[in-house]
Amino acid sequence: MVEVAGMIASAVGNQVASKLGELVKDEIALLWGFKDDVDGLREKMEDLQAVLLDADEKMRRGDTEGKAVGRWLAKFKDVAYDVEDVLDDLDATALVEKTQSKVKLFCCGSDQLLQRSTIAHSMKTVRKKIHKIEMEGQKLNLVPHVTRAEGSRNKETFAASSNEGMKTGMVGRDIEKDKIISLLLTSEANEDISIIPIIGLAGLGKSTLAESVLADKSINVFDVQVWVHVSDQFDLHKIGSAIMKSINGSINLDNCTLQFLHDNLKKELATTRYLIVLDDLWEEDGDKLEELKRMLQYGYKGSRIVVTTRNQSVVKALSTGFLAKEGKFCTVPESDQISLGVLLPDDCWELMKQRALGPSDDQSGLQEIGRQIAMKCGGIPLVANALGQVMFKLRTLKAWEDIRDTKVDLGLRENKTLECLMLSYNYMKIEFKMCFTYLAAFPKGFVVEKYRLIQQWSALGYIQTEDDGERCINYLLGMSFLHISRSSLSRSGACQNFSQAHHA
Repeated sequence: MVEVAGMIASAVGNQVASKLGELVKDEIALLWGFKDDVDGLREKMEDLQAVLLDADEKMRRGDTEGKAVGRWLAKFKDVAYDVEDVLDDLDATALVEKTQSKVKLFCCGSDQLLQRSTIAHSMKTVRKKIHKIEMEGQKLNLVPHVTRAEGSRNKETFAASSNEGMKTGMVGRDIEKDKIISLLLTSEANEDISIIPIIGLAGLGKSTLAESVLADKSINVFDVQVWVHVSDQFDLHKIGSAIMKSINGSINLDNCTLQFLHDNLKKELATTRYLIVLDDLWEEDGDKLEELKRMLQYGYKGSRIVVTTRNQSVVKALSTGFLAKEGKFCTVPESDQISLGVLLPDDCWELMKQRALGPSDDQSGLQEIGRQIAMKCGGIPLVANALGQVMFKLRTLKAWEDIRDTKVDLGLRENKTLECLMLSYNYMKIEFKMCFTYLAAFPKGFVVEKYRLIQQWSALGYIQTEDDGERCINYLLGMSFLHISRSSLSRSGACQNFSQAHHA
């Protein structure tokens, strides 16, 4: 809760400081004699914003005065809202000034004097409150915090907007990749459609492995390749529509029925050897999965389905049912199923190094510390990617030593991935934290246009400019918390939410 309070306080503070900066240039502030007052409030709010960074740092380190810092943040947020109320009064006065004639304003001079007196009193009150919170911050040893130094690079781009999405090197999964490709290309005389499961816990790289398979030129023998992110909300209509759009985008699916989808898939798949990836499948209900198989049963001989899932029960459910007994679908034997384990520490470091270091960086002093940090990943590729992204932004010996020595223990023995990711989250800039946490408002796997997401962040005061939003999106893409959507390649800049914010 303290962490959330810090993000809300920072968002409100950012918004108010920005508004104060605009009002300093506004004629109404000058006209009413409040220019100096507004300018003074702006400087105070900017000073407090710098102090917020120190509060965030103390929370990151888990200092003993964490609760007191949390209360201070709550008070800061209240003061920021009070300042915003005063600014709203000035805005309202400006609106009246613009919409009423000079004669009418002259006749209402007494009201103006009362309004000026009220605003002056409010200004004095908020200045006192700001002074009080400054004093309390000093008692907590909160000081203006200098933003951490970052290494320099010519470009800050971690995602490609091509059809292949983000090109990130896969490490430590070559054997599994070769095995999947072999299973996909095995030529058998039977009519069944093979199902190849990739099973593993969250963050182990199931989707990345499937993406690397699809990117391999050897599987171009399939007439069509389709990627569908299913998630824990199993919706047969959405799954069928996504597949249909990938195969034949000219068919109008607006308000179509499930039977319409079934009939058209039957027609389209009859002469098509397909490869369909059902990513992040959670559904264990055999009847629902049977309906899905009924929809996909018409594929031409040699069609294949790759399923990524966390649960072996999903694989068992796919292996049962009438169509499985009839030989229409056949899940590969358990010995051929891909069960992902954790990576070796050296593989984690190789993955981190791809993001954290560039050819121009002095690697001699950082390599050893980087290997020690890799031990914190728990063998989880998602954590290695996220930490690598953090290390890219903080490429100094001291910063890496700080990451190495930071201990994170949430007591989440059943969710080690989240516990490991918390280290990466702690080192995010506070504005990136706010934007990241906002992703929890969307369902996992939800596709959102990039510019709409930036607009929403801006409206909430999390960012100030469109460039800030672009940098944040690039950062989250680099951490694998956002992906370029495969199912929305026709739309410019569509991002898909794979965020761990839902668990935070």
